[in-house]
Amino acid sequence: MSTTTQETTLRTLKASDLKELANVCADPCVSILLPTHRTGREVQQAAIRLKNLLAQASDQLKSPGHDCSILDPVVSLSTTTDFWQHQADGLAIYLTTDQLWAFQLPHSVKERSCVGDSFFLSPLAPQHSRDGHCFALTLTWDDAKLYRCDGESMELVETDGLPAKFHDLVLPRDPEENLQNTSHRSVADTPGTSTAMFHGHGEGEDKIRADRQQYLTRVDDLVSSAVYNSNLPLVVVATKEVTGHFAATTDLAIDAKVDGSPSRWSDEKLNQQVCDAMSDPAGQAQSDFAERFGAAAAQSLASSDITEVIFAAKHGRIDSVMVCEKESVDDLVNLVVIQTLRHGGTVLRGANDSMPGGHAVAAIYRF
Repeated sequence: MSTTTQETTLRTLKASDLKELANVCADPCVSILLPTHRTGREVQQAAIRLKNLLAQASDQLKSPGHDCSILDPVVSLSTTTDFWQHQADGLAIYLTTDQLWAFQLPHSVKERSCVGDSFFLSPLAPQHSRDGHCFALTLTWDDAKLYRCDGESMELVETDGLPAKFHDLVLPRDPEENLQNTSHRSVADTPGTSTAMFHGHGEGEDKIRADRQQYLTRVDDLVSSAVYNSNLPLVVVATKEVTGHFAATTDLAIDAKVDGSPSRWSDEKLNQQVCDAMSDPAGQAQSDFAERFGAAAAQSLASSDITEVIFAAKHGRIDSVMVCEKESVDDLVNLVVIQTLRHGGTVLRGANDSMPGGHAVAAIYRF
C-alpha cells in the first residue's frame, strides 16, 4: 500500500477536493465521518468514535473479501493525542488502496462508516443557509487577515497560514532579503493612492509585480481553503488598487467591497464598515434557491422526485441541486451528489425546513 504517513495530514476541504473525491471510482472506497470538538472533555471522545467506526469499516471490508490493511494509516490516529487536540467540528476520512484524504470540517457530521465503489460525500456539500454571517478579508500590501462576522462582532480566523504577512508569503529571490522585507509598505495607504515600493539595488518594476502576484496568489489559496464549505459571502476590505489586483487573481466570488485602508480603522469601525456593505442589497451574492427552484419548476426545469433527479444527474442535466440528510434515502441522495459533481453541477446542503416541499432533493435542470 503506497499511502504514506504524510498523506494523513489534515486539510481544509476545498471545492476542488470535493470534485476530485466525486470522480474517484475504486473498489473498495472507504468513507469515515464523525463529529469532533475543538475544546472540552469531548475532544478525546472522538478517538473512541473513530476506533468504533474503524471496527465497522473492517467488518464491511471483510464481508466481500477486501484486505483490511487499507485502514492501517488511520488506525494510529485513534491513539494519537496531539491529533485530537487540533480539530474543528467534524472529520472526514476517505481511503482507497493507495490514497488517503483527511479533512477538517467547519460543521458537525453524523457518525458513519461505509464501503463501496465511490465515497459518501453528501455531508460535505456546502451549507446553503448563511444566517446573516459573512467572512471579511482585510488586505494590504503588508498583510492579510480573515475575519468571521455575525453582524455584531468579528472573530479573527487563525489557520496555519492566516493571518499572513507579505514577507512570509513571498520567497526572497536574492541575498538582499532584509531590504526586500521592509520594502512593501505604502507611503500613504489611502483609497486611490498608489503604493510606493522600496527595494534593494537593482530591483525593477517586473520584480515588484511578480512579488505582488505571488503574494496575492498565496493569499487566495489560504482564504479559499478557510472559507470553503461555509457558503458565506465574502467581503474584501482594501484600497481600490489592492482589491482590483486581488479580484483579478482569485476565483472566489467577492460579494461586497469596502474601499479604504483597513490598517487605519479600529475594530469597531471595521465591523461597522463590513455590516454596512452587507446591508446593501447590491452586495448580496447568492439568489434564493427556493425562488430559483420555483421559477424553474414553472418551466418544467426542476424536480424533487428522487428517481427523476437521479436519472437527470446521470445524464448531466443538473445545474444545481440542494440536498438534505434523510436516513431512508441517504445512499440515493449521495448518488445525486456524486453524479452532479462529476458533470460540473453545483451541490448545496439544506436544512429540512429550507427544502422545497420538504423533500430530500431539489434539483434545477440545465435543460
